[in-house]
Amino acid sequence: MRLNENLFERRLGLFFMVLWFVVMFFYITWDGWLYEWRDCGYEGPNQHFDLDMSDMDYEYTADGVKIYHSTNNLHNLIYLCYFVFFFGWLGLLFDIEWAKQWTMATTGISVVAALSTLRLSDHVYILQIVYDAVHLSGIVMGCYLFWKYDLKIRRAVHAVLFTWAVYLSSHLIFTPWPYWENQGKAYFSINQINDLPFFIFGLEYLLVVALLLGIDVAASFINSRLDNRFLKMAVPLGLYLSLCIILIALGLIIVPEIHINTCP
Repeated sequence: MRLNENLFERRLGLFFMVLWFVVMFFYITWDGWLYEWRDCGYEGPNQHFDLDMSDMDYEYTADGVKIYHSTNNLHNLIYLCYFVFFFGWLGLLFDIEWAKQWTMATTGISVVAALSTLRLSDHVYILQIVYDAVHLSGIVMGCYLFWKYDLKIRRAVHAVLFTWAVYLSSHLIFTPWPYWENQGKAYFSINQINDLPFFIFGLEYLLVVALLLGIDVAASFINSRLDNRFLKMAVPLGLYLSLCIILIALGLIIVPEIHINTCP
């Protein structure tokens, strides 16, 4: 791969690449979760860095209660917003057209995720700050790309279907087999932070596919008739914001509340 000849995009891609790897190191080494921090602050037994990647330990009691003994954050490595972040810097740094297009097509995921964590008191916690950095990075790169380029629907279809594959993979990896009989028994929300209010063996994500593609088609149609670059950036962002508000109002976005019970 050759570096982007556009110096601004190359520098932007390099900055976000470094940040992406910093986030990766954090996910691998930081064990604490927000839910434990809410209960006992940074004094919680998992609020620390270490290099043990096998320390996720939990169990279910006979009556179905989930008990956590220790936690880590490796699951965040297959978080959808982390992939949006990855495609963004990859496309900018190496001038890869499909990666830029995939970032544009999935920017809405980062917008919805960012707006779904609006409990302001949580945003002073170190892990939530990292989540915010991931979300905002995807949004910033997506907005720049919409400002500079036109979204191609064919690429958008590929990108959105890829997110479905990631969604299904997260079920397979983190839910006890057979996963369709153990829905809800993963140690963390395998619905990419937000839980869908129903489960149909992975087909429930088709709702997300339809919504993302609907927004992408609408944004592409409107932007093709605009000359103002600022409006080309504002239109998809406004559509994503409107979609998120509607989904929250309809109760289709559920931010999980986990009672971790690990405090001394």
